[in-house]
Amino acid sequence: MVCPPLSAATAAVLSFLAAASAAASAPAESPAPVRGDFYVAVLGKDSASGAEDAPFATLTRAQAAVRARIARGLAAPLTVVIRGGGYLLSEPLVFGPEDSGADAFAVTWTAARGEHPLLSGGRRIAGWQRGQGELWTAQVPGVSEGNWYPRQLFIEGRRAVRARTPNNDDSSPCLQLKGAAIAKDLSAWSYRFAPGQLRPWGNLADVEAVVFGNWEITRKRFQSVDLAAGAAAMAPPHAEAISYNAPAAGRWFYLENAIEMLDRPGEWYLDRKTGVLSYWPLPGQDMAHPDTVMPVLATLLEIRGTAARPVRNLRFKGLTFSHTDWPPPAVGYMGIQAAHFSVGRSWSQPDYARSWAPVPAAIRMESAESCAVEDGLIVHLGGGGVEIGPRCRACSVSCNRIYDLGACGVQVGGPRDAALVPRDSQIANNHIYNCGVDYPGAVGVWIGFADGIAVAHNDIHDLPYSGISVGWQWKPQPTPVKNNRIEANHVHHVMARLGDGGGIYTLGFQPGTVIRANHIHDVLRSPLCQAAPNNGMFIDEGSKGFLFERNLIYKTAGEAVRFNQCAREWHTWKDNVMSGAAPPAAGTPDDAIARQTIADAGIEPPYRAKLLATFSREGR
Repeated sequence: MVCPPLSAATAAVLSFLAAASAAASAPAESPAPVRGDFYVAVLGKDSASGAEDAPFATLTRAQAAVRARIARGLAAPLTVVIRGGGYLLSEPLVFGPEDSGADAFAVTWTAARGEHPLLSGGRRIAGWQRGQGELWTAQVPGVSEGNWYPRQLFIEGRRAVRARTPNNDDSSPCLQLKGAAIAKDLSAWSYRFAPGQLRPWGNLADVEAVVFGNWEITRKRFQSVDLAAGAAAMAPPHAEAISYNAPAAGRWFYLENAIEMLDRPGEWYLDRKTGVLSYWPLPGQDMAHPDTVMPVLATLLEIRGTAARPVRNLRFKGLTFSHTDWPPPAVGYMGIQAAHFSVGRSWSQPDYARSWAPVPAAIRMESAESCAVEDGLIVHLGGGGVEIGPRCRACSVSCNRIYDLGACGVQVGGPRDAALVPRDSQIANNHIYNCGVDYPGAVGVWIGFADGIAVAHNDIHDLPYSGISVGWQWKPQPTPVKNNRIEANHVHHVMARLGDGGGIYTLGFQPGTVIRANHIHDVLRSPLCQAAPNNGMFIDEGSKGFLFERNLIYKTAGEAVRFNQCAREWHTWKDNVMSGAAPPAAGTPDDAIARQTIADAGIEPPYRAKLLATFSREGR
């Protein structure tokens, strides 16, 4: 459902993100005109006809018109053209079987030529006033009444930092725990701290301890503190954490979300009791009328069919999806791997797909066939970007910029059941970066229980953990995972914070899976990392049956390739190049292969300039 039409002023304000991305989203040449069957504009009217000169005001009104047309039978493709501006969603847009295209004719929801419609799950915050010292304050309606308590603030198109200590730019951005203990019956969980690390925070119940494990984190709130003893009881209920990632003596941590921690430009704090938002502006930031958004929704778009009636032939093109939130469950965030977390009392249940849950994505597909999200901008999210879930087939995520996300960029997977896993879908020509902001165990592209998924020609970088993860079984027995293709991706500047991962990470027996022509470099190692090595490719437990061909790997913190509870001879290897600190020198035996891999990998030339226009890095 979409809120009522926006005023001209509000529409202009909410379109700031789309406008800011226009240069990167628009191709160099003039795009072809887009002709529509129906039109939507922020200043339209739902009582209008939906024609180009009489557009609807809301997407839900257009959806009703489209459904009526579909019900009469499609004799040609159907297109809804969405004009630029901000569309505030009060609940997720849900597209079901009645929104499907016909077998021969797609239904496409697309941006108007040269325009950048923004679908936002946020609310604009206004009425800023100067507060004490460097702070500015604004009232956030509904917070003190208990209606919502957002965890994200986006101001002037930039994610602000939830107040924390130590600060990320301090000489040491984390502290170390003295110890932690959880009762066997999960009735109590205590942390121990060094002198001075605990304070008498006024909002103790909202303060979070973020503790880094080997390849995931935990987030827990406080119940009580003993300042003299340096001890804290964490807020119940509790769930078991995997030992590799659980809080323990020596683990690095930081604390988040207290007004006393708000001590740097760019930081913010929201008081749950009063609803007062406090923010320290960045240098030069004008607080007279700043564009300020806090999210209320966790999901923006759901394409959701049924086993008997999947959604078919539905496309979303050229749209910006922004401003989501995701509150962790009552037990806190008990990270397991790849932005999945424990949902039960034990993390080690035998069916991982049902006892673990992923941080949800802004765009979700389930029981969808030949559906697509393309040529868009997926940005400023508290959770993940796009999820292709159970019973999906031949779906695609292509030619998008996906960045500034709390969790994974794209995730593909279903339960461990051959009838339910997603199949024959592709993730191609996307620019994916700066994921895992809130949940650093996230990856750029995650493939779980899935069959025939192509991850090709993506540029994936600037991640705290692995770039691409494929497989979800920790032993070499058969599962529905097979025939996946990880090909011609450029993966670099990953593993910036956590450990025991790589540019490409694999798990389990996957007959027919091919990992080919990927360009992997700058696999990093944080001085705060406490896990096993970080590698170009980490071939982890049970990995078996792959073809590795013509991959180029160099400049990695650990070995180019590492095996754990599997063996090199379980796979086929052909023309791979591992060249140390740099690509092979000209004229050496591996030079020709390396040059070809570099030329082929990453976003393909027709899309490269557009998708990489606003991001540059020396040495790319």
